[in-house]
Amino acid sequence: MRGGGGGCMILQRLAEHYDRIAASGDDNNQIVPPGFSQQKISFCVVLESDGRLNAVQSMQQQKGRVLVATRMLLPGQGKPSGSKPNPCFLWDNAAYMLGYKAKDPNPSTTRKQFAAFRNKHLGLEEKVGHPSFKAVCTFLRDWTPDKALEIDEELAKVTTNFGVFRIAGEMQYVHELVALPDIVEDSEKASESVNEEGVCLVSGIRGQIARLHEPKIKGVADTQPGGALLVSFNASAYESYGKSQSYNAPVSEAAAFRYTVALNHLLERRDRRVSLGDSTVVFWADHASVLEDCLSEFFADPLPKDDAVVEEDQERVRQARILLTQLRDGTGETKIDTNDGRPTKFFLLGLSPNASRISVRLWVEADAAELQHRLGQHLRDIALAGNRNDEILTLQRIVRATGRAERDPKGKFKGFNTENVSPKLAGDLARSVLMGAAYPQSLLSTMLRRIHSDGEVAYARAAAIKACLVRNSRLRGNPLEVSTMLDPNSTDPAYCCGRAFALLEVIQKDSAGDGLNRTIKDSYFSSASTTPSLVFPRLCRLSQHHLAKLDTGHRIHREKQLGEVLNKLTVFPRLLSLEDQGKFVLGYFHQTKDIYTSKKDKEEGANQ
Repeated sequence: MRGGGGGCMILQRLAEHYDRIAASGDDNNQIVPPGFSQQKISFCVVLESDGRLNAVQSMQQQKGRVLVATRMLLPGQGKPSGSKPNPCFLWDNAAYMLGYKAKDPNPSTTRKQFAAFRNKHLGLEEKVGHPSFKAVCTFLRDWTPDKALEIDEELAKVTTNFGVFRIAGEMQYVHELVALPDIVEDSEKASESVNEEGVCLVSGIRGQIARLHEPKIKGVADTQPGGALLVSFNASAYESYGKSQSYNAPVSEAAAFRYTVALNHLLERRDRRVSLGDSTVVFWADHASVLEDCLSEFFADPLPKDDAVVEEDQERVRQARILLTQLRDGTGETKIDTNDGRPTKFFLLGLSPNASRISVRLWVEADAAELQHRLGQHLRDIALAGNRNDEILTLQRIVRATGRAERDPKGKFKGFNTENVSPKLAGDLARSVLMGAAYPQSLLSTMLRRIHSDGEVAYARAAAIKACLVRNSRLRGNPLEVSTMLDPNSTDPAYCCGRAFALLEVIQKDSAGDGLNRTIKDSYFSSASTTPSLVFPRLCRLSQHHLAKLDTGHRIHREKQLGEVLNKLTVFPRLLSLEDQGKFVLGYFHQTKDIYTSKKDKEEGANQ
């Protein structure tokens, strides 16, 4: 992201979010203070008080079937980047702390890294002056990488992430006893070759400008494991006025720390981060709100039943479904104000990978109350009878439905192949919903094209088609009423053609029993939904042969159903437009669902 008005606003909002979390005092929602970072720790080097090695203990915890590292607050803003040795203070990987790397392809580099780690700490021994730190320094003086090879098998199991030091008998780790932010900061700044002051674009306050905006951003899908940068300049073509690197977009070190930590904090939270296409979307509000706690359930699929923190997360899902159902039905409290009477602001940021940097794919800023109204309108536009367990149709399910339908060897639908799903469509759909704008023009055509090619009239596809028809006609000033379930009184030619096709198909299925490999849907759906006048006369003639195979009662019932629909058609249309093809699909979907829905379920659905 390059410097500019919009980009600056994003950084400001993230920095403000850092201040909000830091001031909240919420123990369950802590944020990293200045001078520290949160890292994954997999081992601990336990020392005697005289500096001798006691043990190398594992810090990994069992979570389900896998071992995961322990997250810990550590001094320093993260692992410094660069190809030269870059040791951390009182923590690092095993190459720096012990001169060890499993199956080491370059032992000489590992030895240099250990030497850099040792020299950094020995250089601070007098300044720190703590007995525990002196024990670490004594250990580093006496230790050699060759000693690590003697316990190679033990180290290989635990040194998968970073490590820390602890003195045997002490409850706290050494960095908790002696790590002062100014010590770490001074040692890190000593390696900086450029120091520049200026007015910060984020805060407007004059201060030390950050050369690199760190810690790096982690958690955006498909970025480098070590993290990526949201603001960076990696070539002279992007530089101006003689400014290099991030001095082109002057952000103070304090502001850079706040916005990067806030963004990493959001990316770490499952209830503040969702995936949409190739984008990772985070969202937050400037004040606590119920919408902030449950919006992830609008974007993403429900959590699996065997999730690690089932109770807490399933309660959040339950509350989210209640709120979203209320928004859809227009019930419940929709006004969201703060204690000072100001409306709550809501923010959504969509990020996608771009080499070692991150691109902004989506940015939405809106009043929370207005956002609730937009979500409710979307849920009403997309509402369609036939959804399993009355689940909210998430944006993720809609996007996934634009993929190719896949079937098992028996021909049963098993899911969508999302390899060729358009990442642009996902972002455009989210923007349309969140801004209350028309749905992407490609959404309707993509859904219809997929149905024509693979024949799968899935719920998500039909609901998306219905939403496109309803919203786009409303925005054009010509509102279109589309029922959520079968509308037996509709005389729309395209809708009635879809209903008739569903009845012709079920008549064929009834006559063939279990011995049918292909139906008229497999052969004629695409042509029937585009040029009905060329296809339906033939299908109606074929239906007479199929009806003749049914018993009398069954035949009369199907003939009556088909006759009621055909009587609404004075003539089969010659050509259906894109919107009329959508109505055809809805007619087919509604009629099919009605055929296979019991009378009791129909009555319950009508009363809801």
